Amino acid sequence: MKLHPVFLFLSVLSLPVQAQLTPRQIDPVITRIMDSANVPGLSIAIIRDGKLAYSKGYGLTKADSTQRVTSTTIFDAASLSKPVFAYAVLQLVEAGRIALDKPLYEYLPYPDVATDERYKRITARMVLSHRSGFPNWRRNRQSKELTIAFNPGERFGYSGEGFVYLQKVVESITGKALNDLMMERVFRPLQMTNSSYVWQPAFDANFAHPHNNFGQPEAKGKPTRANTAYSLQTTADDYAKFILAILNGKGLKATTIDQMLTPQSRLPKQFGGKDTLSTGLYWGLGFGLEQTLTGDYFWHWGDNGTFKGYVTASRKDKSAVVYFANGYNGLGLIGAMVNRFVGGEHPAVAFLGYNAYDDKHSLFARYVLDKGVSAAIKPYLDGNGKSTLNEDKLGWVGDQLMYMGRPADALDVFRYNLEAYPTSANALTNYAYANLYNGNPSEAITYFRKALEQKPDNDRISKIVAQLTATPASQGGTRLVLAGYPKAKLVTVAGSFNDWDDLHTFLTRKGDVWECYLDAKPGSYTYKFVVDGKWITDPANPTTQTDESGNVNSLLTVK
Repeated sequence: MKLHPVFLFLSVLSLPVQAQLTPRQIDPVITRIMDSANVPGLSIAIIRDGKLAYSKGYGLTKADSTQRVTSTTIFDAASLSKPVFAYAVLQLVEAGRIALDKPLYEYLPYPDVATDERYKRITARMVLSHRSGFPNWRRNRQSKELTIAFNPGERFGYSGEGFVYLQKVVESITGKALNDLMMERVFRPLQMTNSSYVWQPAFDANFAHPHNNFGQPEAKGKPTRANTAYSLQTTADDYAKFILAILNGKGLKATTIDQMLTPQSRLPKQFGGKDTLSTGLYWGLGFGLEQTLTGDYFWHWGDNGTFKGYVTASRKDKSAVVYFANGYNGLGLIGAMVNRFVGGEHPAVAFLGYNAYDDKHSLFARYVLDKGVSAAIKPYLDGNGKSTLNEDKLGWVGDQLMYMGRPADALDVFRYNLEAYPTSANALTNYAYANLYNGNPSEAITYFRKALEQKPDNDRISKIVAQLTATPASQGGTRLVLAGYPKAKLVTVAGSFNDWDDLHTFLTRKGDVWECYLDAKPGSYTYKFVVDGKWITDPANPTTQTDESGNVNSLLTVK
């Protein structure tokens, strides 16, 4: 009997986890959900009974190319970088090189946070279980100052900054750069031949390009500096080798793996939450942990914006699935992937809170560029023509349109959101921002002020309104001029004098130039102009300075 494709798809989803894995069973699942999620390429590896049972690449490395994803295609692992580093740290613990509960500052002081004595309590155990007290990332990534968000050890608080500090400690203890250490302790022993925390020339032949929420390719970052929190470049096959090492007890003692997968901190019900705790979600030493009626699993996710990844594994069954996707919506596939290829109950899916690939918000975003905002949102309007979409999720689509340089479309999205939520401070603020980027400063001021009526304590909006309504005479100070750009809608300047805030100092059009006045004390300052979202050096100032990240900025001296 010939099955209709829909029935074939449903029957594939209902196959038992123990069933034999074949392309005929798996391909319809993956290709269908990839298309719905607008994910151009994906690589997956499935483990059964402690062995690699299946691996394959699907789709394209880049949407506008013909190169197919294979099992050796390089993807950004994003935060899936962290568990691999945790594995190496635990090897160092076994070797007596570092102690889990010894304060890290006793190995290496950290100047970035030295003004807060609480940092001297932070241990490797706290970092690996995300209880360091650090934020995920400091507000200004160029800043040398890091603040502590809560008392170390107090609760779970996901932090890349903690892993960066631990990386510095490990490099100091071993005298080796991170990638050299990982090659020695992890990649070579596990034969992870396509893995590195820094870009390798060999990767150039076969790597995945990132794609935004609308399926459009973007430039691929090729890390030259290792960062244990996010810079791992790898394949699904290689990552499966790492998971197999944990499942089969390779590279660590059984007692150490037990400790790695033992709860250290309890998670909130929702990622980013603080108060309401979950009943079955915890964090171990490097992995998230699920304890459910159907079994216990360890898991982690990766999200670098336009690259996504996920792994979940059962130590008891020695089964796992890991996949990497080169599209913004790649984590909308989690539920379908784990239900089909691992089975069991997985509260981590709800904890992370990503829209499912077939969620109406995902589908709206999927078609907004092809159909236009009005046509794409039409199925989700009520009888009064107002949006039925969630305020935050619709606003997020508008944010993405702004990010990709489509402020007019973003303005339409934010207008629908504001009509549905007219008293929301966020909806009012987003609509004001969109007007600002569309060259409507007076309209922006009106809606910023309405937002302040709803939320008077928003200092940032108050400062933006103050800057927009200030006059050059009242500003005084050093004059900056940008010639040309007659069609630009928004020109600002960001630099060390305003904490690199691109919505702090606005330029106004005067004849053939844009100008502003800086109230800056004597000294040297780095800066850039921001023209309709594009950051540029000052074409009239030949003096530049390169920062630690390799960014070239203009240099201004105020006498």
